[in-house]
Amino acid sequence: MTRRASAGGEKEDGMTDGPDEALDEIFEDDFCQCPRCSGWGWIDCHCGGDLCVCMNYGEATCPLCHGDGEVSEALYQRYEAARRENARLFAEARAKIDAERGKK
Repeated sequence: MTRRASAGGEKEDGMTDGPDEALDEIFEDDFCQCPRCSGWGWIDCHCGGDLCVCMNYGEATCPLCHGDGEVSEALYQRYEAARRENARLFAEARAKIDAERGKK
């Protein structure tokens, strides 16, 4: 029988209630980390920096998760699909610009 100390406590059977186990209890299985804010609940405000006009002074509540840091699986999948579509459209536009530059 081994004893190990961890952030969550020490058990005689060698198993510990580590930080990862504690986090598993907080997050629900049917929710994912917000892809917009990476689970932080806020995003950088880009309206003006020191001259911020929205009164957030550099940070704003995430518009996707509304500060929760988690989104449903369905919302996560829609966000990722939209991101892939935007990347595809950008690549097409970039290819068109590059092709036009090559013709001149």
